[in-house]
Formats: sequence, structure tokens, C-alpha cells
Amino acid sequence: SNGTPHAGAIFAAFDRHDIACGSASAPENQNRSSCPTLAAPVLSVSAVTSAAELSWTPVADAASYLVLRNDWGCGRGQAIVAEVAAPATSYRDDALANDFTVYYRVQAVGANEACVGAVSNCVAATPRRLAGKVQFDKLVYGCSHRVGLRVVDANAGSPAVTVAVGSDTEPGPEHVTLTESEPGSGIYLGEIFTTAGPPQPDGLLSVTDGDAITAEYVDADDGEGGTNLPRQDAARADCVAPVISGVLEQNVTDTQATIVWTTDEASDSVVVWGESVPPDRTSLGDRQTTSHTVVLAGLQPCTVYSYEVQSTDAAGNTAADNNGGVYYTFETLGNFGNGLQNCHRGLVKLERAVVGCSDTFDVRVIDIDLNASSTEVESVTVRVTSSTETQPELLTLSETGPNTSQFIGSIPTAAGAPQAGDGILQAADGDILTATYDDADDGTGRAATTFASGDADCGGPLIRNVRVTDITEESAVVSWTTSEPTTGRVEWGTTPTLGNVAADPALGTSHSVTLAFLSACDRFFFRVVAEDDHGNQAVADVSGAPFEFNAHEVPGAVFRDNFESALGWELQGEWEIGSPRGLGSSPGDPPQAFRGSGVLGHDLSGLGANPGNYEPNTEEWAISPQIDASALANGVLRFRRWLNVAFNSRALIMVKTRNRWEQVWASDPTFGVTESSWSDQTVDISQFADGARTLWIAFRQVSTGGTDAGWNVDRLIVKDGSLPDFAPCGACAGAPTFAGVREAVDLDPCADTGVELRWDPAPAWGTGSSGTYSVYRDTAADFVPSSANRIATGVTGTSYTDTTAANDTLYYYIVQAENDETCSGGPNNGGVTDGNLVRAAAEDATSQPAPGVVGATLRVSQINDAHVRLRWDPAPDAAVYHVYRAESPQGPFARIATVTETLFEDRDELASGVSRYYNVVAADACGNEGP
Repeated sequence: SNGTPHAGAIFAAFDRHDIACGSASAPENQNRSSCPTLAAPVLSVSAVTSAAELSWTPVADAASYLVLRNDWGCGRGQAIVAEVAAPATSYRDDALANDFTVYYRVQAVGANEACVGAVSNCVAATPRRLAGKVQFDKLVYGCSHRVGLRVVDANAGSPAVTVAVGSDTEPGPEHVTLTESEPGSGIYLGEIFTTAGPPQPDGLLSVTDGDAITAEYVDADDGEGGTNLPRQDAARADCVAPVISGVLEQNVTDTQATIVWTTDEASDSVVVWGESVPPDRTSLGDRQTTSHTVVLAGLQPCTVYSYEVQSTDAAGNTAADNNGGVYYTFETLGNFGNGLQNCHRGLVKLERAVVGCSDTFDVRVIDIDLNASSTEVESVTVRVTSSTETQPELLTLSETGPNTSQFIGSIPTAAGAPQAGDGILQAADGDILTATYDDADDGTGRAATTFASGDADCGGPLIRNVRVTDITEESAVVSWTTSEPTTGRVEWGTTPTLGNVAADPALGTSHSVTLAFLSACDRFFFRVVAEDDHGNQAVADVSGAPFEFNAHEVPGAVFRDNFESALGWELQGEWEIGSPRGLGSSPGDPPQAFRGSGVLGHDLSGLGANPGNYEPNTEEWAISPQIDASALANGVLRFRRWLNVAFNSRALIMVKTRNRWEQVWASDPTFGVTESSWSDQTVDISQFADGARTLWIAFRQVSTGGTDAGWNVDRLIVKDGSLPDFAPCGACAGAPTFAGVREAVDLDPCADTGVELRWDPAPAWGTGSSGTYSVYRDTAADFVPSSANRIATGVTGTSYTDTTAANDTLYYYIVQAENDETCSGGPNNGGVTDGNLVRAAAEDATSQPAPGVVGATLRVSQINDAHVRLRWDPAPDAAVYHVYRAESPQGPFARIATVTETLFEDRDELASGVSRYYNVVAADACGNEGP
């Protein structure tokens, strides 16, 4: 508002800036990028007694709408009086002065508050003084609550009025008398209480949960000629209190704790807490939420607090959970020189959540009550079990030191049948391992039991996707993945006995190692071994035989040197062949060769007055042995380089045919060269080298005063530059390597959908570059693959669906790999096949017999005061079993697991404090349940 406020004007302040009429300005410092175009709404308004009722057209992409108002006119600025969340497009502006005109506009706001649209048309409203209205004081009421009523009617002409109030349960209304709040005010107030009792004319309104509640006032004179006009308002009955669940404390420290719980409807958050029972302090959290959080602060260390939680919904229905009258409790932590830890309430912890079956199960207990002496190391006993050994072994824990109140101990784990009292915890893969501690005093004077659960991992990891890639004439990369973090290694060699190892020592799920010092076109053998963090190993090979692959060749190569042996280089001055040591001026020589151990380099070992560097004012050459390049065409020199040359020095490459040296590359003397990694270099020498019967290559180091680390050269090749760097050797000299079919699966055991075969890709293709797969099928388990039983060839993927299999017939399948060569007898293109005979079996079933009944064979037991164990007898024709659980015998039962064994452990369920009821139902392979 500008100037002096008009008499009777009403103002409201909101946490937003004012928006002028007709503007589309955005809040300051907001990001307006990517704002959608928001149209201006079309606004309409009607006036009632002491209020204006607004409605407007919806705007696309609007998240909310701002309601703007002033009492000066459409040409003046307006203030925000409300924000209405989309998709609502109406607003009632209450408590206005009668017979006083106000002016409105509406503006759309996007999901980003910086995104606002144009304001709507301006409309005026003048609340009518004489038209009556009736209102409830709330939108929802409980079944035993006060219902407040209000009538505004300036010309009612009496000190009291009557309102008829009804509900779905009591449609014949109760009549409530409302009295005028002040003489002449025209405002009448009254009340009635709801009841869950039967309807009768008793001055109480009978309601049932979900009822509609109505109030009707008859306006005798609306001041505009209307008489006896019914005015109405509506509310509803909510008689059900929120359902509280999941009460627990979190983030307990020495001075603070957070209490959390959930409700099935929006309600407020109250925690009643304290050191006494019943507790006497109250803390509040969020209102109208289903996820409740209340922080209790200012707590004392090593103190037990009791608490209950309460939630009241909008209707006033209150639910409270005090843990069945004994109250929830927690104890704050204390610091005894080892950081925050439990005090009187004992805590058992596992040092590792997962252990192997040839390992140790490490347990820790923290309990200040056990620390009877401040000078002696004391002990405590816990009970340990596994799913295999359900009768506890007793484990003694020793205090970590005098007066620490922390106790640790270990029991070895082993596979095999349980042996009571042998001091070994027998376990199997997937077992639940449990340590249970009986606390004599939890800080409240009561005994308590606490436990911690871990898992046994006794199975080897799954190795998948073994591949041989980046194959050259002297190296190859073997890669694979594992189902869990593992270390790995490749055992390899030139014969099936292997003999060499390349390791990947880092824990991970993606692995690769490089096999070096190969020989072009030779056959190599390998297997992959993976080991998880618990010592479990797995091996990937071809049914016990190693994988195989062929090294590639360098097409068109006339000379190569890996500098692993002496081929007759002439080395001048400080040139050397050997292992680099990282010497010389920074960044210096490489710390190791590109491959293998040897390189050709200048001053590798630290010679002369400048160790690791070439000497100033020198010129020194490294000259290759004589090369026969008479068959060379398109000649290039390819090598790996690590070079550092000062600006006043030069590095050069020379070639000689007959008696003349020619320069084919030189560094820039103005800037020099600085390298801190190996680079791949190719130099065209075709002008001088093609067809030469005698060819020499030289690396030349020239200094005119400066000094630096100089040349390092590895993997040098003279070859035909028009041909690939590496290529398979061909000639059908090597078969693919392939582990065969992995599984055969009936896609739908209750329909004619076929059998799907799956396999991992062939790791390598022998002397070919790629390949395909052929599928064979027979009803005999020992069949031999042939053209007579081949059902598919040329398959390029790693799966195949056999849709021609006869229904309900067991078939055996073999999948073989064929490379892309054309000089052998493979069925697809005359390639070489791998010849594996790995089989998988399946049948295409169209129906399943009805599974039998588990029934009374279901048995339940408790494991180490922690888990509920269910066992039952096998049911006829059962493929799986569905496990159901409920909190009462009548249900409702919810499925919590599907298992194939006749055993299930409901983990940690004994800690819930809730009665549980179980049912197990047999099901077929399609999930259809039996009786």
C-alpha cells in the first residue's frame, strides 16, 4: 500500500517480496534459466459475508499460484496474501471487512520459484454485510471431539441463532444454539460434541469414521431481497487414530539421541521422555507428517532414558506407543578413554560382517558392568552359532586391557558337520553366524540379551566374460569379471602344464593382466584363478583343461627388436641397452620398460659427469644391425618413445642404405622435447628403405651445450605401413577357445515357449579374428555333434532359443565355436571349431503337476535368541516354497521369501518383540501354489 492506509484496510505479511500489478518479476538471486512459459490465469471472484471466494483458470507447468491483494485499486501495487499449491485453482479470503472493496490478481509460479508468469486480470470484491454464512472451525473431527460452529449474519436481529448439524450416521440433525459474541457484532459462536454412540436427540452428534458432517443455517434476510436462504458448510469424521510403527532410537551419543517412527497418516510428533518411569519431559517434532523425527538434546552420559511416542492426526485422534507399558529405553554413551562407547547396556559387535569357512569369527563385547577391576584383564563368555551348528559353542572374550570394558575373542570356522563343544564353529556357504551376549544388567536393573549377526562366505566367486584382447606378436591382455571383489591371476604357458603366473593383486570385480614375451603365431595355454577376501577360490577354464589362444603376427615386418637380448647394435658413448632406472633431469628416464625389462637408451645407468643425462657438447649414435629390407614396401619405423631433450640439443633418427645416412626425423632445437610417459611413434622411411637390401637405423643424440635425460626406445619394428600393426596368423593353425554352453533353461515351464541356451563369449578365436557358434541337440546324453543333430549355425550372440524342441522331452545340448577362417571344415564358413563337448539339459514343459501340501510338517525353533528357524518335509512336485508371515493367526499373511530348500531362517526376528505366525506353501516352477 502506498501512502496512508485506508481506514479499515487489512494487511498480511509473507516471506516474499511484493509484486507490482502487471509485473512478472522474480525473487532476487534466483536462477531463471530453463523457465517454462507460464500464462496469465483468468480470475473471477464472488463476495460473501466477510470473505471473497476466488477461482481462476489453470496454467500449464504451474506448481503454485500467488494470490495478490490491495485495497487501493487495480492500478496500484499489490501484496502477496496467500500461495495455493497446484492443481488447486481456488482460494477463500476470510476475515475481510464488510462493505469494503478489495482488489485481486493471481500469478502462476513454476517448480523453480524463480519461474513466475504474468499476473492475471484484476477483479474487485466487496463482501456483503447482511448475507449470512455458517462455518465449522475445522475440516475434520474425531468421534469424541468438540465441533466449533460460527455464524456471521449482521441482520439476524437476535442474540442467538440456531444451526442444524447432521452426519451420515445421524442424518436427523441435532440443533445447536449459537450466541452472539458481542452485542451488535453479528458473529455467533457455539459448539456440539461428537460421539460414537447410537444416534438419538441427546445434544451429541453421532458419527462413524468417514462420515460427512454438515451444518445448515437458514438466513432469514440476505439484505438483497432474499429470505429464508439455507447456508451450509461441510466437514468429515475421522475416528481412527494413527497407527504407529517402527519406533526406535538413532544416532545416540553421550548428549543426544534421535527418536524416529512412522504412522499410516499425517500426524504430529511428540516424545514423552525422562529418567523416571513414567517419563515426565516432552519434546516436539514435525507436525502433519508420516515419518516422524524428534531430537532429544541435553542428555547426560551413561544414563538410561525411557520414552513413549505420540501422534495426533488433524481430527484430534491420538495414538501412543509406550512399548506395552514398559516404555522404550536407551542409554547414552560414555567416554572412558577409548572414545564414545556403551556403558551399562551391553553391546556385542562383529569385527567383520562376512567370514569364510576356514577363517575366524571375531567378536567384541562392550559393557562397563563387566569391568570389576581397574587393574586386571577380565573375561566374558558369549554364545556363537551358525545355520549349520545351531547348538551354541561357548566363546570366551578377554578384556583388551585393564579398565577398558571392551572384550574381544575369536573362534575358528570350518566346513563340515557340527561337533558340539569342539571349539570350532562349523559353517557352510550362506550361513548366518551369530554371537549372543547375556547382559545381567542393561542399566535399568533388568537382564537383557543382545546379539549380532554376520554371514559365512564359503563359495568361490563366479568368473565371467574371460577374454583375450590386444593380442600382438609378443603380448596379450587377459580380462575377466567376478561376482564379488577378488584378487586374480592368470596361470599360463606354452604347454597345458602352464608354468607362468601373471597376477592382479588388487581386490575388485573387473580384472586384467598382460602376458608378455610371446612369440608370433605360437599357441599359448591359460586358466584364470580368482580368490575373494575370505580365501575362497574359483577357476575358469574348459572343463578342467586350460583355455588356449594364438599370438598374432606383424604383417609386412622385416625387423623388430624388443631389447630383451643382444641383436648387434653399435652403441657409441653413453648409449646402452638395459633396464631404465628413472635417472636424469626431471622428468627423467622411465622407471621401467614399456614391455619386458630392456630398452635402448642414452645413459641408463648414470655414466659420466652428468649421471642419467647426455653430456654437453657431444654427439653419440646408436646404430642397428644390418637389416634386409628387400621385401619392404611402404616402409615405416614404429617404436615406443620416452624422450627428453633440452632446447639447445637435438634428437634425430637416421637411416642408411649403401653408404649414405639420411635424416628422417629431428626434434625442434628451439623448444626441445619433454615427455613423462611412453608414446607410440611412427616415422615414414619408405623413400629410403623400400626394397633396400642393406638398411641401418640410427638414433642420434646431439648436444651443443645443454644436457637432459635423452632417448629411451622400446618395441622397435620396421614394417609395411599400409598393413595392420597386428593380425591373426591364419592358415587354420589354431582353433577357438570356448568353455561351451553354460545353461539350458525352459523359458516358461507352463507354456510352449522353447528352451533358451546361454553361454559366455569365446575368449579367443585361435588363428582367426572372430567367429560364430553352432548348436547341437539330441535326446541321448552321450551324443556326438554332427550335421544330423545340428539345429543352428552361424549364431553371433551368446544365447539361442530352441523353439522346435518337442514338448515335455528332455534334450541335451552342445554349443561349439567356429572361427572366421575358410580353410577348415567348420559348418558355417569352413572355419576351425573348438570341439568342446560340454552339455546342458532341459525340456520344454507345457504344464506342471499340482504341488503337494507342506501342512503340519512345518516346524519352528529359535536359534541363539536371535533368529526364527522354519523346517518342513519336502512336498511332492514342489519346485519352490513360499514363506508367509503374519502378526496374528488370522493374518493378513505376507510373503517374505521364496526358497528351494526345506529350510528358512527369519533373520534377527526375535529382536522385533512381536509375535509372529508362519505358513509355508509349496509352488510349482511357474509359481502356482498348492493347497
